[in-house]
Parts: sequence; structure tokens; C-alpha cells
Amino acid sequence: MKRVLSILGLSILIRISLFFLFITGLVQAQSVGPVVFVARNIQPNGNVFYPASSLLPGMGPFSRFKVVGGRLIIRESNGVIRVLVDSTMNFNGTHIVDVCSPCVFWDTSRIVFAGVEHPDSSWRIYEIHSDGTSFRKITYTNRPLNLSQFGKIANMFIRYDDIDPCYLPDGRICFASDHYPSLTEYYGERTTNLYIMNPDGTDIHRITSERNGAEKPTIDPQTGKIVYARYWFNFDRPSRFTWNGLTRDSALAMNNDQSNIWEAATIRPDGDGLGLYAGAANNKKGLSSYRPRVMSNGNLLSVFVPNTPMDYTSGSTGIRWFTQNSTYENYVVGVNQDNMQLYVQNPPSIGTMQPPYATDPVPIGTTKILFSYATQVENQDYALYTINLDGTGLQLLYDTPGKMDLNAELLQQRPVPPVVFDPNYPESDELPPTIDPNTYFKNGGFRFDCTNMFTNGDVDQYMPDAPPITKNATLHFFLNFQRMNAQGLDTAIFLTQTPVQYSGQLNFDFAPADVSMFEQVVDSTNKVIANSTNQTAHVLGLNYGRTGIGTKCVGCHAGHTTIKMPYTISEGQFFNTSTSAHVTQSSFIYISDSLQYPGKRVVDRKARNDTLTVNWIANGTVNEYVELNWDVPIDIRRVILYNIFTNPVTNTNISVTDCEIFLYYQNIEAGHIASTGIIANDGTTITIPQITKIDRMRVIVKSFTGLINGQSHAGLAEVEANARVSYYEETIGIKQISSVADRFSLTQNFPNPFNPATKIRYSIPKVGESPASNVKLTVFDITGRLVATLVNQLQAPGSYETEFDATNFASGIYFYRLTAGNDFTEVKKMVLLK
Repeated sequence: MKRVLSILGLSILIRISLFFLFITGLVQAQSVGPVVFVARNIQPNGNVFYPASSLLPGMGPFSRFKVVGGRLIIRESNGVIRVLVDSTMNFNGTHIVDVCSPCVFWDTSRIVFAGVEHPDSSWRIYEIHSDGTSFRKITYTNRPLNLSQFGKIANMFIRYDDIDPCYLPDGRICFASDHYPSLTEYYGERTTNLYIMNPDGTDIHRITSERNGAEKPTIDPQTGKIVYARYWFNFDRPSRFTWNGLTRDSALAMNNDQSNIWEAATIRPDGDGLGLYAGAANNKKGLSSYRPRVMSNGNLLSVFVPNTPMDYTSGSTGIRWFTQNSTYENYVVGVNQDNMQLYVQNPPSIGTMQPPYATDPVPIGTTKILFSYATQVENQDYALYTINLDGTGLQLLYDTPGKMDLNAELLQQRPVPPVVFDPNYPESDELPPTIDPNTYFKNGGFRFDCTNMFTNGDVDQYMPDAPPITKNATLHFFLNFQRMNAQGLDTAIFLTQTPVQYSGQLNFDFAPADVSMFEQVVDSTNKVIANSTNQTAHVLGLNYGRTGIGTKCVGCHAGHTTIKMPYTISEGQFFNTSTSAHVTQSSFIYISDSLQYPGKRVVDRKARNDTLTVNWIANGTVNEYVELNWDVPIDIRRVILYNIFTNPVTNTNISVTDCEIFLYYQNIEAGHIASTGIIANDGTTITIPQITKIDRMRVIVKSFTGLINGQSHAGLAEVEANARVSYYEETIGIKQISSVADRFSLTQNFPNPFNPATKIRYSIPKVGESPASNVKLTVFDITGRLVATLVNQLQAPGSYETEFDATNFASGIYFYRLTAGNDFTEVKKMVLLK
């Protein structure tokens, strides 16, 4: 009898608990509002190295196309569950066995999603009204492509899938697909790209040409641009031991950094304006972002996966947020990259970490998110929860027992973002080029301009330094698109090279459009450039440009797309030149090889930091100094000095009250600032009275108060020299005959006729106040086709001579054209006679 009463009491207690959970969930649901989500089946094999972990479907190359079975569901504000789509429903003969990635239209009237009609069929895009009516299929299996150019691997591209749809502000739909035949370089999976189509499925066109992947698009509510997860990887690494500067052999590589992450990128709906949206470019795991979602204030929510390429697992997820541009992450919930622990130590469950796990964040205002949450490794029963961005206030919203509740979206009316102007570019060919160079430009071309490849990010901006100032640098362009390799490991193709002007500017008139390519900068000896921290001037991923556009950037290093473009070319010549300087000092504190505070710390672009190792700390107090020396002269216009950051923990409260600055050129004093006044933590700007040519600068700490690490020592956090590269004469392939010229002129080549080489002379006069003129000397064949660019750079006034070597050209008539200054052009004819 007592046992019966005990069981009865326990039953009552459970019912009371469930009632309170129901009431709590109902209150929570009412505060959140109606939600649409998918409930998908739980399956094992979520990690190659730990198969017992559950598969998290829809995540990267490991599980993006997995079919596990699922339903599309609406959870109303009053807690009522309404199934919109499941396998039992018949939509005019169509049955959907699995669903993912729903997106709600701006006025909540309809929902677009990806679905599968049979476990062995492909994912396609569908739409249904939020009241359950008007179901329709939007994309179909109807790709009429001749895949014969891929040879034996053509069968790998017969199937393709459409996933991850989202509404654009104008009602069109953006989605991800592997419709474009290509395999990723890292794991040989089919490459995803972004497409746009009309609401009825017409005018489907590709807007990206990624080599490795583009998926999970969403819309930035502030700008209307597309933000998506982009796979950033390059199998080719920089080398100084190979003829082309590339290697796939770790023993020959300058470094083994291949990036190998998904990052949050932004792009216009016409495929132009590609750039990094957010992340710390100097920290690969800090840059990692998947399933990006932009909040109304511009902050970015994203999912972190320890296996950053997601090639052997899709699980062990965590959620974090970033402010826009180059910034570090803020942890919210789930797996934390700074505190990861393996679920099983022996044998190690590589890639499977201790739970809990969190994924699919959706903003609720600007301080709270809705997301999916699981606390188990095996049989992961994801449920819908809410949490504050600071990690507090975790609350259950809804759980479908024994199912994965994923991909939640608020079924609430949202402001329509701005519509981004979308020019009607010609549609890209849905086949990549072949090895035949005549196919490289089949989609047209685009112009590539870099205002200044030496430009650095701001002090304390989270990105590596730009390449150091380098004389006679050259930019090499490589192509790498899918050909016949079954693992996506086709070799890179050298396309062309273009000189870097002395100021750091470079221009490439006509690059092949919609072709994956990357760049590398070499010095005059054809060696890949590297900065003091061994960051190479070698692009870690592959880029592309749309036909007819002009791509512009500044800098040449990871994260450079977050640097604001200068308003003018002249302004773009000025940048923080300190990172290219060699630094000496009067003295510095040395404790051990691993703990020291030398003068080079003032050019590391780190100032507002509690860590004393980012600072120069002298071993004395009186007239201590740092000295910056440049191999190439610079024209300096201002200096920004930073005080060491105050930190009570280390008993550091130094205040530098005055400095003195000496400027030199060729060991002659060129300028002097007797007193700078107090130096601030956020930087004190000292303007040079007039732009001054220098190659050396000494900064003396004249007076200070306070302590560093509890002791009286002079020191500074950072010295920023805002300057441009002073003009120097280019010497590669061009000989200056005289520094005097009274007019523009182009002389007849000599000899003429010639075989195989001839010399061409021309003169450039001084024009106004400009110290140099833009000069371009090109050669064309009889059909008007450009065959050679002999000169393309700024040149000082004078007379010059260069040589045209036609060893590899056929006999015939050629024309050479000189364009210089703003309006001088002259053309002459020459004859190659072999």
C-alpha cells in the first residue's frame, strides 16, 4: 500500500513539474513570438574519429547534403505546434522526406526552404505560405551541361544540390548550390557557390566563383548586402626554393599556413565588393565563422566548429558574436575555442569536445538570441532555447522529444533592408575554363587595382602587418580552377605579372572574370616577400571578379578588405610605414630570451594592451630613445606616439610627459620637434610642419612620471610614422639616360627592322608640381592585340631606354605606344624580320 502511495505521489510530482515546465515554456514562447523550425531525426556517425557522436546535419562539407528525415514546424506564441511539411503530406504528388534552412519572408506571408523528395534524390528549393497553403517547387533537376571536359571524373558532377535559401530585400531568392562543377582543394567534395533567382525560379544565375565553398547566405539588415560563410583555403604555399614561388611540399614551404577555415564574407547581390565581414585576421580560429547572422546593430552572430574546415565532423559547436570588421570574438554558449576539452581522452575523440553544444543563432533584438542546444554527445536531442548575449538567462523554449530541433527562425514581420543596386551583368558560363588559355577569358574580364599594397591596418586592429616596403616588387597572378583532378588538386597556372609602383600602387587592366585566382608578391630577385613575423605576401585563399567590374582594395594581407579605401590615390599613398623600419634603441630590459622588451616593440602595431611585452621598456630613465631606420626613403607628414597602457595589476602607471624627435636623411638632420608634450594612451599626434624626406627617425623620451612593472623606467608602446614611400628610380629593365627632358617624346626604335631585340627611347618632362608621371609603354601586333607591356609605372622627369625582346614572337609588323602624363600619346611602327 505504501509503495502504491509512493508511486502515486511520484506521479503527481512529475505531473506538477511538467505543468510548471509547460507554463514556463508558454510564457517564454509568448515573449519570443511564433517560431518556424525543422525537427530532424537523430543519427550517429557524426565524426570520422568518434562515430558514436550524433551527426549534426546541414553543416559544411561533412553533412551539408545529409538526408536524415525531418519536418517543417511552426511553434505558435500560445505553444500550439503546427506541422507545415512532413513526409505524410501529399502536395499534388510531391512528398518531402527531409527539410532544412527555412527563411521567413519580410512580411511573414511565406517561407522558403530546402527539401528532399526521396532519400536518394537531390536537395531542391521549395516555398510554402505560413498558413500551410500554396506549396510549390522552385528549383528542378534541369542542368543541360556537357561535362566531357572533365574526362574520367565527369560522373562526379552529374548530381547537384540546392540548399540554404534566403529572401533578398526585393523578393528574389539567394541560395547555395554545387550546380557549378568544381571540387574543393582540401577534401575533394563538390564546391558550393551562391546563386540568385526570381521568386518563380526564373533567371537563375551564379554570383560567386569560389574554388572551395560559399553557403549559408543571409542579409545584412543595415545595408541589404549578402553575408555568407566562405571557405578560405589554398593548397599551394609560398616557397623560395621553387621556380614559380609555389610548393605543396611542407619541407620547401616558407610557412604551412593555408588558412583552412570558414569565414564570414560580405558581397553585393551582383557578386561585386567581396570582403571580410568580421573576425580577427591574425587568429585563424578567431576568424572562423559558420552560419553567419547579422543583427540589427551590425554585430555578427556565428557558429564555431573546432574542426574549422568541417571535413571530418560537423559537431561540437559553439556560438559567439563579433562587432563588424577586424575584431575578436565574444563567447556566448556551447563549445568555447579558448577552453576546449576532448570528450574522450584515450583514444582521443578528435574533433568531438565536451558538451554542451550550441548552433543556429537567431537574434532577438540586440541582446538576446534564439538557438539550438544539446547536452549529450550520443543521441543529441537538440532543443530550442533562448539566452542573453552575455551567456546568462538560459531558458528552454521548445523540445521535440527524440528529434533535433534546428534552423529556427522568428515568424515575425521585419523591416525590409535597403535594396542594393544590381546591374545586369552577362550570365557566367556554368563550366570552368580548360587548360586552353583561349578559354580563360570566356566570361570577359575585370580590372584589378590596389591603391597601396604596403598599407597597414590601424594600430591595435586585429590583422597581420602588410608586406614591408620593397623596391621593384612584382605581383604574380595564378589561376586555379577545376580541371580533371578527382581530389580538386589541379596545379596552379601562372597567368601574368605586373610591376608594383614605387608608392605601392599596382594595376592589372584585364584579369579573367569568374575564374578562381590568387596572387603573390615577389622582390626584384623573384623571391616571395615576407615581413618580420614571417607573414608572406601570398594570398591564402582564391578570389574571383565579375565581368566588367573594377575591383579595388588597399593592403595585401589577411583582413585587408576591412581597411577603408582612401578617398584619393594621393591620400592612399600615405600609411603607417613603421612596420618596414629597422629599430634600434639606447637600451632595453632583458630578462631572458623569452622575456624582453626591445625597441622593435614600438612597431608591432600593438599599443592599447595590458601585456607589457608589446612595449619598449628602457633599462634607464634619462634620454632613452628608439631609432627607426628605413632602407627606402619616406616622405613623413606626422608621427603618432602611444603611452604604455596603465595596468594596476602590474603596478604600471607611467605617463610620458615629453618627447623630442629628430628626423634625418642620409645622416643629415632634416627636421626637429623639440617638444611633443604629454603622450596619451590612445596616441598623441605630432604634425611635421611640412612633408619631409627622411630615412631615419629618433624619438627621445625626455621626461616621464610613474612606474612600469613597479620600477622607474622610460618606455613607449608604439611609434607610428604616417608617410609615403619617397620616389626612387626603377631599375629593372629600364635605363635612365638623362635626368633632363624638355618635352614628351618617343623615338624610332633601333635597330629597325630588328631580330630578335630592339631598343626604344622616350622622354618625360616635369609636369607642374608632380615629381613623377604615369608612364605606359606597350606593344601591339598588326591586329591590334596587346602582346607586351614594357613599362607601366610612375617615372621622374628624364630620358629613358628600354629593350623589347621578340625572341618568342613571329615576324611581322608591330606597333609600340607611349602614354604619359594626362594627355600625351604617341604610336610608332617597327618590323620584326626573322
